[in-house]
Amino acid sequence: MSEPATIAVVLAVHDGAETIVEALDSALSQDPPPDAVIVADDGSTDRLEQALEPYRDRIVVLRLQHRGVAAARNEACRHACSEFVLFLDADDLLLPGKLEALTRLARAEPAFDVLGTDLWFERDGRRVGRFSDANPFPAPEDQRRTILERCFVAQATLRRSSLLALGGFDEELRSGSDWDAVLRLVLAGSTAGFEKTPLAVYRIRQGSLTSARSDTFRDRARIMEKALADPNLRPEERSAAKRMLGTQRARAALGDAQAAVATDRPDARLRCAELALTSGCSPRDRFWGLAVAASPRALRPWLSRRAGATSQLSRRVPGGSS
Repeated sequence: MSEPATIAVVLAVHDGAETIVEALDSALSQDPPPDAVIVADDGSTDRLEQALEPYRDRIVVLRLQHRGVAAARNEACRHACSEFVLFLDADDLLLPGKLEALTRLARAEPAFDVLGTDLWFERDGRRVGRFSDANPFPAPEDQRRTILERCFVAQATLRRSSLLALGGFDEELRSGSDWDAVLRLVLAGSTAGFEKTPLAVYRIRQGSLTSARSDTFRDRARIMEKALADPNLRPEERSAAKRMLGTQRARAALGDAQAAVATDRPDARLRCAELALTSGCSPRDRFWGLAVAASPRALRPWLSRRAGATSQLSRRVPGGSS
């Protein structure tokens, strides 16, 4: 039998003093324990240092300039010595048995470079669904195509050497760098393993990074642009990436238009006209954009309520609405 895999837990955090204690407790109480718990402080200005004080002898703290979550994770990954690294957000939780399940996966199939478990979505303290409800884990032969359509591993645990060999997380991405990292690993030949038991909690918070929806969709479009530059994409994979690129560009344009109309910005008509001309936009959203662009300003709030265009200003999660 092979030796159990070593796993470090990395928390990249910017101003997370109010939530990081629960996240740390959930990581430090795992059995088996993590190889290390590394907090990458991404230039926090809140009381994070005081929150971390009781844990000083049990964690490693990296004090960094504020450069974003991807840069903070890269620094922590380079600092770690473990075989795998689990990337945990400072407002999320690991449930008992998480690291045990991951080490079992790694031991059962040493070729896995990506490990994950199912998790619970939580909103306002209430569990509202499982990640796998909307993101079923694909068979190994379908992982290359599926990763171009969606990230099928949340709270990913990645083989450190494989991630570093590909250059780590893309620091130019403000969001979605975790999807981009898994995508690059899978397209480079890595395979992922999955435990179907939900062993973590992903908390949906208003005002979180992912609620800046238009910017998020633009980052997703950038991820697809990078994927399409890969000369080794198979024809069906290239088609999937092109479809996803069009979808993300259309969602970004819709979010821009809705935000402009909702706040009565001077550029609302222009943003709606751009929406109507965006490739990949649905007929309903295209019609809405044309109607708002052509209407008098006084009618825009009424059209915005009546059109029924799917809002991109908030995140869709199980049990919630967009």
